[in-house]
Amino acid sequence: MTAARLHHRPTRLHATILVSLANLATIAAGTQPAAAQGLDTILITAPEPVAIDQPVTLTAEDTAPRADLAEVLREINGVNAGRMSGHGLDPIIRGQREHQLNVLLDGAGIANACPNRMDPPTSFGNLAGYDTVEVRKGVTTLTRGPGGSGGSIELTRNTFERAAETGIQSRFGFATSSNGLTDQGSADVLMSNGHAYARVIGQIANGENYEDGEGNGVPSSFKQRSGTIIGGYRVSDETGIEVSIDRNRMLDTRYAGTGMDSIFDNATIYRLDGRLGDLDGPVDAVRLEVSRANVDHLMDNYSLRERTAPMPMEAPAESHTTTARLTASSRIKQIEIDYGLDFQRVEQDAQAINAMTDMLMFRQWPDGQTDQVGAFLEGDWQLNDDNSLRAGLRVDRFESEIDANLDKGIATSMMVPADIRDAAREARSDTELSALLRYAHTFDANLSGHVGISRTAVAPNLTQKYITLLMNGMLAKVGNPDLKPEIHHQIETGLSWQNERLSTTANLYVDQVDNYILQYRQIAGLMPMTTSFRNVDARLYGGEIDLRYAVTDWLATEAQLAYVRGRNTSDSRDLPQIPPLSGNLGVRAERGALDGAVVLRWAARARAIDEQSGLDTTETAGYTVLDLNAGYEITRNWRLEAGVDNVFDRTYAQHVNRAYSGAFGDPTSRINEPGRTVWTRLTATF
Repeated sequence: MTAARLHHRPTRLHATILVSLANLATIAAGTQPAAAQGLDTILITAPEPVAIDQPVTLTAEDTAPRADLAEVLREINGVNAGRMSGHGLDPIIRGQREHQLNVLLDGAGIANACPNRMDPPTSFGNLAGYDTVEVRKGVTTLTRGPGGSGGSIELTRNTFERAAETGIQSRFGFATSSNGLTDQGSADVLMSNGHAYARVIGQIANGENYEDGEGNGVPSSFKQRSGTIIGGYRVSDETGIEVSIDRNRMLDTRYAGTGMDSIFDNATIYRLDGRLGDLDGPVDAVRLEVSRANVDHLMDNYSLRERTAPMPMEAPAESHTTTARLTASSRIKQIEIDYGLDFQRVEQDAQAINAMTDMLMFRQWPDGQTDQVGAFLEGDWQLNDDNSLRAGLRVDRFESEIDANLDKGIATSMMVPADIRDAAREARSDTELSALLRYAHTFDANLSGHVGISRTAVAPNLTQKYITLLMNGMLAKVGNPDLKPEIHHQIETGLSWQNERLSTTANLYVDQVDNYILQYRQIAGLMPMTTSFRNVDARLYGGEIDLRYAVTDWLATEAQLAYVRGRNTSDSRDLPQIPPLSGNLGVRAERGALDGAVVLRWAARARAIDEQSGLDTTETAGYTVLDLNAGYEITRNWRLEAGVDNVFDRTYAQHVNRAYSGAFGDPTSRINEPGRTVWTRLTATF
């Protein structure tokens, strides 16, 4: 089918994204494993029944090789990522970040061990180790955990489904680039007899400091080693059990955007997934998912850089995340119902130690713990061929506490004001309600649309409540134990239109937030500015537009546009670290075994900033950057790709990134993106 072939590999121009972005229906872009390899993706362009929740889906073949998953996600319209280095970029969806996003690695939750977020959850995942990454923007479901006001990112492995095919399925890849990522190799082998199966995945990646467009080196080198073992048994397509162990090691990672580097950041994830389907009676299926993620982290200011601080410091830290989810599904006439319970416990501990004397200087997290227990009920009602409705309700109990007896933490340090010390000693709890209602309608064969309203609660994390950070003997940052959960009230609407050649989608959204958690700097007498957190009222609003026009059966033009604005309505100020108007324009061709693309990426000047936050230091200049790529199907099993990013070697920076560390340059400057980068990748699939 010619149309499907044209979309076969949406490398860099995101053909899959453009028709599924609005989470609409009639244009349902389905990416499914190919029968032979279970790895390639094909976009089906024929209209599908109304689908009220259609995520943006990416695979390893959909982008150039990158050092970090979040850099890949930036190619999705409406998704950005704050840069601190070549690795550990922190994703942002529609202006929301960190705890406002739900991130799952094959169903497992994982929390950063670094208080400065050198290791956001996405830094432990990579596309080579997963079959797909699914991104949902905004609130589309309440069944995958609390919060998620900005959206969700789920890395998934379809091992259970792919194991239905007997034999051996494998994929091998190697990539290299001229700037930053020196080499990236991966292997993925699945063996199955149709019932019992085993899968082994491994990846090795190394990176050097990259250079910006002016030839300046940006500290960003790293080493990554990851491996996964999966075993399971399929009783049927709906019933079976699976266990897995993931091990991810990050070594010698340099960070331009912080005063320390990471010596190691090791994560181990244990996972159990049991499912029981095709049941008789009121319950159709039951699924239990349990996981445990342990992260050990060490950073210092002297091993990987020339020490400029007066004291050699090291900071050991760790996090432990335990998640459990029990879900069941039933069907009552035309209504499909999902309901269940979920639980998550996050334990984090971090210290700062004088490396010369081994003396404890302060505790960033004094053995903190947060618990969440939730219950949810959500139903999808196919009213008729043209209309569907989703309604959901969930209730969550949030609890948090620290070990208030540990010295030099927020509850005991004499540098911390007495009222904050007293507040930190008390355990805190909140019970919040979330609700969702989404309606989708097909107007005719070409036009469909949706509207959704939601209320979601986002609990403050341990950093926002209990962090303590000293610099030069002064209190630089302190948490606020009295923070309340954010309450997001959102409305979103979108339209999607398609004919034989032109497809377009458009979304608009508004998020009114009570108790938005804002980082800010306060003046405490003659003391330096101390960063803390407080609740304010806020509003975020914006939209995305995607266009695609098929000039011929082998040539297409595509364009994307995204805008978001965030306002602190309590103080009539802009919110910090909100990306400016941005987009891209490109041409893509695919003919026979050869395909290629030319993409122009751009962003306007970022003028809406909040210097009081300590996150925005200045306005950020706009930019325009040209990328090229091409691919060739050597045989049915072998594919060669190559490209040039930032063809004209422009010097530019994303607005949403960390300030450049004073150890490396001007601390008011942004961290520049890589200059001209030539890359190539060879992939073998059997």
